[in-house]
Amino acid sequence: MLKIYYLSSEIKPFSETSQLASFSKEFSSTLKNNNKDVDIRLIQPKYGFISDRRYILREVIRLKNLSIEFMGKEHSINLKSGFIPNTRVQVYFMEHEQYFSNSSELIYKSRNGRVYSNNHERFTFFIKAAIETLKKLYWIPDYIICSDWQMSMASILMKNLYKDELKDTKIVYMIHEISDLYNFDSDIYKKLNIDFDKKSKVQNNLINSLKLSDYVYIYNDKNKTCEKYINKYKP
Repeated sequence: MLKIYYLSSEIKPFSETSQLASFSKEFSSTLKNNNKDVDIRLIQPKYGFISDRRYILREVIRLKNLSIEFMGKEHSINLKSGFIPNTRVQVYFMEHEQYFSNSSELIYKSRNGRVYSNNHERFTFFIKAAIETLKKLYWIPDYIICSDWQMSMASILMKNLYKDELKDTKIVYMIHEISDLYNFDSDIYKKLNIDFDKKSKVQNNLINSLKLSDYVYIYNDKNKTCEKYINKYKP
């Protein structure tokens, strides 16, 4: 059976600020419905506004109070499990008090429109914790799929920190839009002990992700912006 781990910052109907949420739902549901031999599991943050009762989310005992080391500090997470409504697609929800519990429905910014200053740190933590969770699941996927700037550290973390544990896992990176949000502070790389361009205060995660991903897919690229990036920087 083909095993797929799908990481996303938002999945409809649980959280939705852009077409990424709809894509995550439709992609996984279609794949599951059309392929009985596919075990696809999604994971997203458990934002405080997501209702356990409405979506029938249940605790997973072996995924409770997991300790995650991140940038020199120990963090604790819990995971709950549910399904995309009217499907058999399983979704894990990662609870973390500091990074996700107080998020507004806008996810990346507060209700007054102020962008959260720690967005890059939040989603880098989410990716690292999602990968660490695999150890407790005793489940190694054939593919890890992720999208856009929110998940742009996935291939970087995999190829640097988990290259032995995930040596047989392929990373699939999906690009839906280009923005300045791909520019990550170099300090994140430094605190994770990952090599980076020390001549620059910011790292272009779009380029770094392209170089380390096994497969890249582009969506909504009318002006060929993504394609030009890939053609220019592909190894």
